[in-house]
Amino acid sequence: MTTSKPLTGDTASLAAEAYVYAYPLVIMEVSRRQQTARESSGKPGFGAANAFHHMRAFPAADFRAIVRPNFDTLYSSAWLDLTGGPVLIHLPDSGGRYYMLPLLDMWTDVFAVPGSRTTGDSERRIMVIGPGFDGDVPNDALIIEAPTPYVWAIGRSQTNGPSDYDAVGKFQDGFTITPLGGPTRPESSTPIDLGTEPLRIVGELTAPEFFRLAAEVLTTTPPHLTDQSVLARIAAIGIVPGLEFDTSRFDEAGLAALESGIASARKKLPDLAGLGDRVNGWQIISRSVGVYGNDYFQRAQIALVGLGANPPEDAIYPVALVDDDGQPLDGHNDYTITFPAGHLPPVDAFWSVTMYDAEGYQVANELDRFALGDRDELRFDDDGSLVLYLQHENSGGEKTDNWLPAPRAALGVTMRLYAPRAEVLDGTWAPPAVHCVKRASANGKA
Repeated sequence: MTTSKPLTGDTASLAAEAYVYAYPLVIMEVSRRQQTARESSGKPGFGAANAFHHMRAFPAADFRAIVRPNFDTLYSSAWLDLTGGPVLIHLPDSGGRYYMLPLLDMWTDVFAVPGSRTTGDSERRIMVIGPGFDGDVPNDALIIEAPTPYVWAIGRSQTNGPSDYDAVGKFQDGFTITPLGGPTRPESSTPIDLGTEPLRIVGELTAPEFFRLAAEVLTTTPPHLTDQSVLARIAAIGIVPGLEFDTSRFDEAGLAALESGIASARKKLPDLAGLGDRVNGWQIISRSVGVYGNDYFQRAQIALVGLGANPPEDAIYPVALVDDDGQPLDGHNDYTITFPAGHLPPVDAFWSVTMYDAEGYQVANELDRFALGDRDELRFDDDGSLVLYLQHENSGGEKTDNWLPAPRAALGVTMRLYAPRAEVLDGTWAPPAVHCVKRASANGKA
């Protein structure tokens, strides 16, 4: 297939569009290659494809494999390689423990979610087949068709604090994967940095590096049928499924335009102002998460700020970036979140509030505490209300039980609502605002 050479102005705009379109694919590829590399096998949750690798404890303060990790569940991660044939997944009886096993294709779409909400808590088998498979299937297994030959299974098992680790570990050990096909496709020879966070790797790629990697992944990962319009446009800059990205067709001005285009996209993606609804200072994204259709910009934004996000039926993640005065959250200030009596988050599973820094990572603190939720021993006021204290300093006494330590820097707060009820999904219920009770002066002192 030949493509016409675009004008420089078109090159920049098409590069920006192509970056947004391909960003989830590239971040997934870097994550997959990092997590399944032989050299990474000693890291928690990392290891060879077609096997579960479990997190046996909540992430430590220096964990950087994913942004905004949760402290409500223990992860069971597996990269399915279906290039050699289907795999059979065994799901153990959970004994009433809430769990879910979202399956993400390489575009970050969640195409199935086996688990408590959908398939129940009983033991069962699931066969995952890749694109084009036409072989025999067992009668006693649930058949799930994967849109791409690589799939990320991100299991989450309810964990009620560190004292629950042993019980959760026994449950996790019941998850198994059995490959049913032949040899898988050899791994790409393109080197991947194994020691740097995927977000940083992708964010620092030059335009030619980014588009070469995107083109490489597109040789094995089919686009969605509904992607034909964007594919027709970005073909003008040489991004065509099945073909290598060739920079020799660009002169110096054209290469500069490519860089300008991806720089523009990188500047726009972190701007979450238009993502979801703003209620009480919380950004609530409950539409299209996990199944993005042709909303490529939202898909890329979610891949940037919360790779592996669940569909709203399984979990909703309100994010607070400003307080009740509309001011950005900053750990130099002291805040509270107050749930009036009878107005705790309405969920069928559980809820929590987690503290992160501005990049979405947890920060070390004296209690090694990164989240608070309904399974913690929280203290309620005499009137039945619940007050959480978000601040850098520990006020001591009974308030310590409800203290969520904050860094002395810009911060973000994420609420997690697992199996949210209808009033959350339809917007009838919203989280209470983050209230600033003590604001620092200009010199940073309270």
